[in-house]
Amino acid sequence: MQLLSYDLKLPGSIDRLSTRYPGVEWSAHPIGSRWIVRCAGPPEALEELELGAEPAAGRGAGPRPASFLYVPRRGERELLDDAAAWGASPVPPLTWKDGRLSLRLVSSGGGPSAAWRARHPDARLVVKRPLGSDELLSLLEQPAGWPPALTRRQSEVLLAAVAAGYYALPRRSDVGGIARTLGIARSTAEEHLRAAESAVVLALAPLVAARHRASDLATGPSEADALELYARFSAELNLYVQMALRDDRIARVTLRRSRPGAARLRDHPYLGRILRHIATGTDDLRDLPVELDVGPFERRVLEEVRRIPPGTTRSYGEIARRVGDPRASRAVGNAVARNPAIVVVPCHRVVPSAGGIGQYSGTGGPETKRRLLEREGASVAPPSRRPTRPG
Repeated sequence: MQLLSYDLKLPGSIDRLSTRYPGVEWSAHPIGSRWIVRCAGPPEALEELELGAEPAAGRGAGPRPASFLYVPRRGERELLDDAAAWGASPVPPLTWKDGRLSLRLVSSGGGPSAAWRARHPDARLVVKRPLGSDELLSLLEQPAGWPPALTRRQSEVLLAAVAAGYYALPRRSDVGGIARTLGIARSTAEEHLRAAESAVVLALAPLVAARHRASDLATGPSEADALELYARFSAELNLYVQMALRDDRIARVTLRRSRPGAARLRDHPYLGRILRHIATGTDDLRDLPVELDVGPFERRVLEEVRRIPPGTTRSYGEIARRVGDPRASRAVGNAVARNPAIVVVPCHRVVPSAGGIGQYSGTGGPETKRRLLEREGASVAPPSRRPTRPG
């Protein structure tokens, strides 16, 4: 094993911020398809990322630390993909300062491939040396906060719970099943699982808080710099329709009462089709490309919802049967209520089996849902006295 350290220029959102705010250090920890980015910067840098940070009082206020989820751009993703192709893994964090990235890689073979060198011609090798096993383990230890510090047993129990479907909707396992899988007592499994869950929640809390404080987009602070934003007013709904694109795919569609900023009040062909659909009730919008950040069960539900033609409705129970789990109507209701791209994913066409329109997670609630269904010419049975599910 060997350690390779590089200094290079990597175009992207973090690079631009690093260049714009000299002296501020930005660090990224890749977690799956997202990066957890941390910085201690001036308030204006955080506000530019729409973290919702309150301005520091007085002049000369010091740095404000912040953590947020970030969707890496194509070039940023390719940096690590190309490294993996020649057998190298990053040692977090990736650190930017003054427009330059400091990147450490652990490689079990030789140096970078010709393709990697061609894509990053200015990469300067700073360190190349052998790496012992003890030092490797030390390097891979993450700083406190995220990922959370878990014992080996806590990690095993947590991973077993995920693999067994303990956190799926609907839940497919229980603590007893997890304990049997690992060959330990139920009380031991429960103790380790609760400790692991607590550590993960506490580590995630700053990111949740950042999302909660985010601007009126409701897109989350991580995505603001990675998304292209468009909005127009719908006279039929008396609301603004706001669309967010990532790599020319729809990531979010939201409704809002307040007027967006001038920079966001602009048109796009996809948004034009959404507005025409709202006005006329025609065009099922199924060919519009979407990229929804949801879990596997929610994805199956929303893909089924997209198949509902304009002017027709489905019940929660029917959607549950169509995704292969007839008893999951409540979980279907939860997935529909969390739909990030309303209208394009027409959750307004999902109604209670007991009749009536039901609830609606978009701005305006059931009244907005009723207007959308009326434009499409859908008929809805009158409600019974049974309670309804959200929609």
